[in-house]
Parts: sequence; structure tokens; C-alpha cells
Amino acid sequence: MTARGKLKLAIKSIAAKSIVASIFILHVEGFSRGAPDAACTHMIPGHGGSPKPLPAPFAIAADKVAINSGENVQVAIGSLPSSPGLFKGFLINARDATTNEVIGTFEVPLDDSGRLMKCSGGTQNGVTHANNARKQRVVLTWQSPANFEGDVVFRGTFVEDYSNYWVNVESERVRVSRSIPFDKAETPLPITTPELSIFTVASTTEKTWPPTTTKATTALLTTQKAKPTGTPLWSFTTTVKAEESVKSHPIYNGCGATKGCFGMPNGCINTGDCDIVASYSVKGDRYEFELRGLLEQASGGYLAIGFSQDAAMGDDTVTECLYKPSQVQNVDVFNSINKGKNNIPYSKQGAKLLSSSVEDGYMYCKFEREQNLGTDGVITDLAMKHHLLLSRGAISGDRISYHGQNKASSAEPISIASLSGVTSRSDVLIRVHGSMMIVAWIWAASCGILFARYFKQTWVGKQFMGKDLWFVFHRLLMVLVWSLTMISFIIIFSEIGGWSSIPSYINPHPILGCVTTGLAFVQPIMAYFRPHPGTSKRALFNWAHWFVGNAAHIVGD
Repeated sequence: MTARGKLKLAIKSIAAKSIVASIFILHVEGFSRGAPDAACTHMIPGHGGSPKPLPAPFAIAADKVAINSGENVQVAIGSLPSSPGLFKGFLINARDATTNEVIGTFEVPLDDSGRLMKCSGGTQNGVTHANNARKQRVVLTWQSPANFEGDVVFRGTFVEDYSNYWVNVESERVRVSRSIPFDKAETPLPITTPELSIFTVASTTEKTWPPTTTKATTALLTTQKAKPTGTPLWSFTTTVKAEESVKSHPIYNGCGATKGCFGMPNGCINTGDCDIVASYSVKGDRYEFELRGLLEQASGGYLAIGFSQDAAMGDDTVTECLYKPSQVQNVDVFNSINKGKNNIPYSKQGAKLLSSSVEDGYMYCKFEREQNLGTDGVITDLAMKHHLLLSRGAISGDRISYHGQNKASSAEPISIASLSGVTSRSDVLIRVHGSMMIVAWIWAASCGILFARYFKQTWVGKQFMGKDLWFVFHRLLMVLVWSLTMISFIIIFSEIGGWSSIPSYINPHPILGCVTTGLAFVQPIMAYFRPHPGTSKRALFNWAHWFVGNAAHIVGD
């Protein structure tokens, strides 16, 4: 193959790899913008793994069991009161119960929680999430096809997080008829906005539908059909603008006036939509705290506040509220200490639970804490200034589990007696680290390898300052890779304050980053001491240089 042919082949290879990388990136980011239209067929997210077994902690309900063709039905998807969890993603469509064909059209809520889809070549016949915000319920409007007659079932997928999702969650059947199924006066009122409206899910497995004089009911919406008892099994209050109920929670009242507040993400105190928020105040000799945050799982979780001399985990005292729905007192308060990256529980003494609640997927607890608490050489005096640490996560028995990225620390040490709001530490250095690594390894390293591998044979005789032109570009790009890698390596260790607290089996990124940095560091040293062309050890250098460079590129990408 000629040099020009090799160059064309290389360009095609780079283009193909770029397309594959773009698809992968879109796949990763696609979760936050909803499922692709192709997912309507199998209803399975592209996360990998297996769906959770049914019944799901979420359900689908229609406000009517019988309608006329061309009429609308209000369809609500959300969590069950018995499992007050939240979901990030969803996918729903309506199907002919006989042919399994996707039918009808949807209208999405005004709050942009849903996005219309084109399923099986149709238009507006499916809905998926439009963002990755946590949701308790979403209300949709579905219109049955004109001149259609038969049973319709709503089928959906719920995504709680990347690894926990349920597919083929079904509603009870809705009968669509060409004649009016019941008197209009007896039709349930439609769900309106912004006023609240309630419709109740009652159990039924009737195969024959009620006559036109029967009042409408709704149905339990899971694939597990309930026995006909006539007793309501599930109900919920719906509003399209559901976030208003979150913002009105009393914990936000008085922030900056009668108490201090700290929440994540940054700025959420003003909008009242924190993933986790803490308030603190001093009342006489009592230190009073409130915590409210999203539960990771319906089966339990925790909210924790820590007091640290720095903004990192280690040698801190912590007070956490644990939610265990299986116990009579399902919320309790505990104390623990952080020794290094390990959390060690030690006592309930010194902390007193005042009140608690669990609703809409959020846990709330209010407690008092003594001024001086701690053990094993880790003591906190609340009269002193401290960095506040917030976290939330799952539990294992009476122990809190790893919080992952659900954490925040105050930018500055604060006094509990202060009433001012607290801001979280900025993550700008983390973003700078990521941006530098992307420029270094996705762009500069790839281009540098391209010049060394292919332009060496095509830019023959072209020089700049006595050096072959391909080598000038190769060296320039690789120096850029080395510089950006070293700078970003220093930045991230400075920002984190040492090694990552995330276990390597959960997040191997720190190990891979260190391997990449090490390989990148030795590469220019090897190049500086390279043997002259034609010497006996030149071939050994070529193979070593090739291996280290490609290994760093593969691990870095």
C-alpha cells in the first residue's frame, strides 16, 4: 500500500473511532434527555444489567376505565404510597391489548418533565423524560384513536437510577368504545392545573366492563392484578407543577433570618429544591438541627451532617438520621465519627430526635445535639467554627453506606450560631481537570499519534528548523499532552486533598488516572534518551515507545 493509501486509511480509521466515541458519549448523556424512539419496542434502557423484578414501587393509573373513541384520558405515573421513592426516567406508551400495537397520541405536561416520542413510525404516541430531575409523579393526557374499539393498556418503564429500573409495568385495561360508555354526569372530573385533583386506584380484574350506567373507577396499575375487593388500594394527589409542594416545606422558612441553612446543589436554598438541606440554630444551651433530603431507595436511607476542621472527610464527628421502614420508629438519630475514610458508629447519646417524617420520597428529621460530642480522640465543640459536611445514601443495618457523589462541604468554616446561608465548595477545579484531560487525550494525543504513524511517510523532505515537519507537530502535541496531564493531575489531588474516598471497585477512575499519568510522565524521558537511528538498541526503543504511548492513550481514553 502506498503512503497516500495508508494516510487515507488512517483518516477513515480516526473518523470511525470518533463516530463510535460520539455514539458512546451520546449514550451516556442520553439518559438525562430521555429514551430514544427505538426503545419503544423493547422498553429496556440501554444501561446494561437486568431490570428489577416486578412488582415495581411505581405504577401507572388512568382516571377512567371506559371511554369513547377519540376521547382523552388522564394518565398518571408515579410512586406508590407504600414505597415513597422517586424516579429519574420513564418511558410510556399505550397499546392495543389484542395486537400489542402502539396507538393513540399523548400530550406532555407544561413543566417540561416529559418529551414526546415517535414509536413504531407514529407521532406523539410515546412519552419519555425530558431531564434527569427526580420525580414523584407525572400526569399525561392520552387521546384514543378515532373509530377505534377495544381494550387499551398503558405500558411503561421506570428508572430509579442507572442500575435500578423496572420494565413492562402495566396499567389495568381501559375500554374504548364507539358509543358513549356512561353518562357524562358520572364521568370523573379531569385533572387540572394548578389545582390539585385526586383519583383513586381500586382493584379489579373484571373481564367484562360495566354497563353505561355504572360509575367510573380506576385500576391498580401493575402487572400483578389485584383481587376484586372494592377497596381502594392506591391513590395519589397530582399536580403538573409538583415542585411547588417541595418548595413550600417549612425547613426553608427563616433561612438567614432565624436560623442558618446549607444545602446542595449550590443555590438551592433560594429555590427551595435542595437534594439535601440542613438548618441549624442555637436555642439557649441547645444546638438544634433539621435535615431534609431525597431518599436513595424506598427500602431505607440516611441523611447526615458532619463537623470537620477542613472540607474533606476524616477525623470528623457526624450525626445521621436513618430511615428503616420495617421498624415501628422508622426514623432514628445516631452519632458516628469519621476515622480517615471510614465511618464508625459509636453512640446515640448526646443526640435527641425531636420530630421526623417521610413523604414524597423525602426524609425529614429534627434533632438536638450536645455541644461536645465524639470519641476515640475525635471531639467536636459546636461553639467553634467548623466546615459542614452533608451526605445522603443507602443504609446497611444500622450502618450508613457509601454516599457516592451525594455529598457537599461548606466553602468556609462557619459558626453554628451564625444565621447566614452557607455556600458549597465550588467544583470549578474538578471541571478544569476534566476539560484538560479531554483536550490532552481525546484531541492532542490522538493527533500526535496520527502524525507519528502516517505523516512520517508522507511529509518526506519537509523540515522546520532542521527537524522533519511531522516530528515538529508530533513533539508539540505530545508536550501539550504531558503538560496538561501533569497540571490536571496536580489540580485534582489538590482539590480532593489526597486519594479519592470512593472505593476503587466502584470508581476505578483514580487508579486509571494514576496509571495514565505515570505512563505519560516516563514517555518524554524515554524519548530524550532514545538511541540514534541505525544503532542496535533503536528497535528496542521503538517498541517501548510504541507500547508506552499506546497504553497511555488507551487507558487515558
